[in-house]
Amino acid sequence: MSGVSLAKDNVSEADEFMKLDQLLRQSSQLFGDRPAVIDPERSINHRQLGEAANQFAEQLRRLPIASGSRIALLMENCVDYVVAYFGILRAGFVVVPLDTSANGETLRYILDNCEVRVLIAQSRYRRQLKSVFDGGCGVDYLLCDSILPVGSTALVKIKFGDTMRLDSILPELEPREAGPSEIIAMTRNGKSHELAAIFYTSGSTGTPKGVMLSHLNLVSNTQATVEYLKLTEIDRTLVILPFYYIYGNSLLLTNVACGACLVIDNRFMYPETVLNTMEEQKCTGLSGVPSNFMILLGKSTFASRKFPHLRYFTQAGGAMAPDVIRSLATAFPDKEIYIMYGQTEAAPRVTYLPPQQLTAKLGSIGIPLNGVAVTIMDENKLEMPSGKTGELVVTGDNVMMGYWRQPEEQEEVLQDGLLFTGDLGYKDEDGFIYIVGRKKDIIKAGGNRVSVKEVEESIVSHDKVLEACVIGVADPLLGEAIKAFVVMKPGLELEERELLRHCQRMLADYKVPKYFVVVDSLPKYQSGKINRQLLKQQTP
Repeated sequence: MSGVSLAKDNVSEADEFMKLDQLLRQSSQLFGDRPAVIDPERSINHRQLGEAANQFAEQLRRLPIASGSRIALLMENCVDYVVAYFGILRAGFVVVPLDTSANGETLRYILDNCEVRVLIAQSRYRRQLKSVFDGGCGVDYLLCDSILPVGSTALVKIKFGDTMRLDSILPELEPREAGPSEIIAMTRNGKSHELAAIFYTSGSTGTPKGVMLSHLNLVSNTQATVEYLKLTEIDRTLVILPFYYIYGNSLLLTNVACGACLVIDNRFMYPETVLNTMEEQKCTGLSGVPSNFMILLGKSTFASRKFPHLRYFTQAGGAMAPDVIRSLATAFPDKEIYIMYGQTEAAPRVTYLPPQQLTAKLGSIGIPLNGVAVTIMDENKLEMPSGKTGELVVTGDNVMMGYWRQPEEQEEVLQDGLLFTGDLGYKDEDGFIYIVGRKKDIIKAGGNRVSVKEVEESIVSHDKVLEACVIGVADPLLGEAIKAFVVMKPGLELEERELLRHCQRMLADYKVPKYFVVVDSLPKYQSGKINRQLLKQQTP
């Protein structure tokens, strides 16, 4: 893992820092009887959550694996996920959340890449688990809610029940030596970082890359996010984003940290059901990616409901078109709308737009969180003046430790504690930041550089359009031509020439798509973000 100076167990007593499990310890003491997690099956308060995490941690410590070993989670959002997450951290191990929509080959790569010793999974993912172990996997222990016929005879299988209570480890098993500590730590700017979690994201080479986040990364970002969202113990957040996704992980940590309640509903494919849950549970907050809000506004009764207890919305996970923001603000003029920006590599939050600035600074991603700085730099790493476009470069305690065993990709984005985001933008005269596109989301059409973000926002501004995704396709004349995939609002139709005229009114000629394709839906990750790479692969 070159590019970052890592050492094992080099954190001195003088450099003590808060660890993630201390967030739960505090909430258990201060808000014990208040609800912590509600899922469709059961609920748990903060004291019970703390006790369950303690019990699970004690059982994990019985396994003969070294401190700092990686333990992976393949679970849907539920009470057990939260117990397991904090139990892993409390026991002194590193948590590796796994994308439950990933195929067996991808999961096996991740498990082998970061040398996961223990896999905690639900039997609902038995097909992926069979693929993982049929292909050969080095995991030593499989903890599951039932004993599945997967894996070799060398694999130890342990069943768990409610709130992650494990069956006793069989006494006839010969315990393995735990070995020396595997805790990974480093010091940056005089502050200590100890590895807490590894979140895998797609890499530029197509191979997943493991983002190493420390306790300091996640705790500092959690505290800053709680501050600007004004979260307290009376808040109840509706969770539709998976916890393995860094945005979902942020919801988990921020709500636990302040004694608030996570209301889990994994049924977003049925929007009305989710909205009913939000009403019945008197939720005060809803967080989503752009497609979540587009679907709610375009394919449900969302805009006609009142939600008297709702205080705020948060949006991140990609740019949301100004027209969608306007629609949300029009439907809910009395609610606070937080437009946010971040990256997994930043743990994740970087900026937020204060709700009172939503109209004046429409299209902006706002200002940095406390403890985070954003500089707009040119290709020579020189700061750009207001109004000039450059790359967003982030510094702060939230910047990742590095990529797990991906030194080349790491050196591209992390240099001397500076996180080069790959996003292009500028600051206005008031210091508010605007993104114009990504370095890698630029189409070179006829020698002109075109931002896909600008084209997509122009298409979505048409009142019949629900969603759009723009890609570049090979073209013998232009080199790259712009191709737009468009999803219409329910019951509406739109001819290609109408779309073309609309774009011609909105965009310079070289930015107008050459091809328009109306589709029923766009491929998405389970988090709700559009899977642009898959769309490119499916396009001849």
